[in-house]
Amino acid sequence: MSKNKKSLIVVLIGLLLIGIGFFIHLTNRYRLVFILLGFIIQIIGMVMYRKKKLILIPILVIIFASSLIIIDYLLVANFDRLPVLAIRNTISSNTKIYNGAFYRVWKCNISDKKMYIDKYYKSNFYCDSKELQTTDINDFLLHFEKKFKKYKNDFVKIEGKISEIQGLKSLDMKSYKFEVDKLNGYVTFDDNVKLRFLFNGDYEKLSTYSLYDNVKVIGRVVKMEQDEDDTYTITLVDSKIVSSNLYEDFEFLVNNDKKCYTGTRVYYENKDQKYYFNCLNEIELKYSEEDIYELNYLLQDNKIKMEDIYKKANNVDNHDEEGYSIYRYNDFSILKCNTKEGNKDIIFGNTSLAKTDEFCYSNIVPEDAKEIEE
Repeated sequence: MSKNKKSLIVVLIGLLLIGIGFFIHLTNRYRLVFILLGFIIQIIGMVMYRKKKLILIPILVIIFASSLIIIDYLLVANFDRLPVLAIRNTISSNTKIYNGAFYRVWKCNISDKKMYIDKYYKSNFYCDSKELQTTDINDFLLHFEKKFKKYKNDFVKIEGKISEIQGLKSLDMKSYKFEVDKLNGYVTFDDNVKLRFLFNGDYEKLSTYSLYDNVKVIGRVVKMEQDEDDTYTITLVDSKIVSSNLYEDFEFLVNNDKKCYTGTRVYYENKDQKYYFNCLNEIELKYSEEDIYELNYLLQDNKIKMEDIYKKANNVDNHDEEGYSIYRYNDFSILKCNTKEGNKDIIFGNTSLAKTDEFCYSNIVPEDAKEIEE
């Protein structure tokens, strides 16, 4: 038998093994073994045929390898076959990610044939965020070098406070500690190391977040850099902010001015309306023991809507014809103006707050502070 025929037979055997790897229903591990073995045998056959032109071998290797990658992708895209020529990352027992040469496949439910193909790695974390365990930023950065090695190229879900925001592109997190003053989420950050989450395009509206906000963010760990000041930056890509339940519920902390020394005063105002305090010093919203915010801070940053506050009222007195409503709480009341003349003022007062001539129908002119015995 001539050398050409022998080399042809070897090449055909290699093609057969590759075909078995791609088309026979086996586990990915065995499919990969057949494909790699077939690929090697094919190269051997081509070497036998082109012995005098060994310079062509690297070119043939590139052509064959590229062809295998394209075939693998076509089978994934058209026949819902899991990729073979890809690195698998296990997110959980139910979620797998297959990272190919120019795409990746998200398999969010191993018992379901459905999968999502992410061309050119443009999407952030696609599956249910609950599949990832939440790690506190302080715990993650305690031994950050070990954590970086452990999670490199993997997705992680980090909970912490925002230390910096750069437009719509990225946000930073650092480890932190609480000081005596915990108002408005204030903490002291450690400047030794930070996590930098990069977002794909303008996916996340980062303008709705502020410094010290408590957030959960998913990202894929890709690199760690050290600058001239010996500070470290761990970069995460494909990031996605996960809604946190921290700000879903709250309680009121009310500082009443029992003798009403302050009278009525403008508490906060924007272009649409004014907010007043009447016989009150301050109202704070407590989301947790470590997250207490002043009401004006939340209003100013649009972190809360008045509708969320109204929902917490014990009872409501509606007087639509007269243009006002009164919301009653345990320790304070709210007078909401809505007159035909266009007065939209909101007055926070003590539990005995009532509609008077100075409220709603005319602009409030705060009186000089005076003592009013209850």
